Amino acid sequence: MSFAVRMAAVLVAGLSFAGPALAQDYGPYGVTGSASLGSGYGFDWDGFYAGVYGGGVPFGTTSWNAGVFSGVNVSIDSAVVGLEAQLGADLDGTNSIDALLLGKGGVSLGDALIYATGGTGIVSGGFGYALGGGAEYGLTDYMSARGEVLGTGSWGSMPSDMRVTAGLAFHL
Repeated sequence: MSFAVRMAAVLVAGLSFAGPALAQDYGPYGVTGSASLGSGYGFDWDGFYAGVYGGGVPFGTTSWNAGVFSGVNVSIDSAVVGLEAQLGADLDGTNSIDALLLGKGGVSLGDALIYATGGTGIVSGGFGYALGGGAEYGLTDYMSARGEVLGTGSWGSMPSDMRVTAGLAFHL
């Protein structure tokens, strides 16, 4: 193979990698633009979502917890409000169930969401409340990762535990 033919082959190969890939996105779960890195559009926080979480109580009486959550968000410009249900288990010496109904309110910063949350339900096996907040980041158009801190306690008393969890949510 002559030098000119080799150089032409290298040039054609180099130019094929220099331009953008033009392909059709046939699946609903691809990274198509709204939450892709550097897209500038921001994640679509509107609609239903569901996911899993895990974490624990790092201070005082330490325990682990894990569970599932589901909810709905409504975006009004950069404000996001929503309602979420969590069902989980505290895994310590007593092993108890948590079932919470939480209201959410926050602000969208493009692909990130910062929110406050609060609600009531069954906490560590008894009737109680949860107050806290978190942050969530859109990884793809339909998936986000989040971290949340909740202070929990029985009604009529100060919060007795601080739960720190991380989760993965799938948006519909």
